Amino acid sequence: MTNRLNLHIDETGNQDLSEGIYLIAVVLHDHVADIATPIEQYRKRLAESALDDIPFHGKDLLHGNEAYRSVSPGDRKRLLAQFSRLVRTLPFSYFSLRYDASDTHNKIELESKIRRDLAALVFDHLAFFQGLDTISVYYDDGQSAVSVALHDALDFVLAKNVADYRDANHSARRLLQVADYVCTIERAALAYDAGNQSRTLERFFGNRRNFTQSFMKQLARKRFC
Repeated sequence: MTNRLNLHIDETGNQDLSEGIYLIAVVLHDHVADIATPIEQYRKRLAESALDDIPFHGKDLLHGNEAYRSVSPGDRKRLLAQFSRLVRTLPFSYFSLRYDASDTHNKIELESKIRRDLAALVFDHLAFFQGLDTISVYYDDGQSAVSVALHDALDFVLAKNVADYRDANHSARRLLQVADYVCTIERAALAYDAGNQSRTLERFFGNRRNFTQSFMKQLARKRFC
């Protein structure tokens, strides 16, 4: 059997660092690990709660945009709770990369740092990555700096043709939605840590103590490194 690892990648922020911060989440999934069962259980819980199965998108959920436009704040909060429960039951790990406007000033610097950090992470876990037959990379190429860095880092460090770059449909792939969730939680954590969380964050996540206990600590258990 082929030893295959799936990587699902999402980001939050702009490449020009105009938002002050740029975050990348990489979700790792052993291809043989069962995700169908917890996803089916998630769908059943939504149906039992009379909630629509809307593909998770953190920013839109928090602000009631796009597919969530007609969903009440109360139901959006319930959807967040149900997706958080799904995340806890899915077999995956993740790592995240963070870049600040204070020391990253443009797209070229960002691309260089992403490439460096991805390569360093693979080197640090070289035996694990070299033991894989295939790494399937799911990323929608939304940010060119991420795409270029991914290709350069994986192809250079592994020095063999194991990386398989695939089209990514956010609506269809739950683990891409998990990567979005990771970005949402990690970005919210920065706001809570700085003490400048918005009313919107507090509406959905509660105070800092509740956010830490109910969301951040649960997600931290999934860290790859």
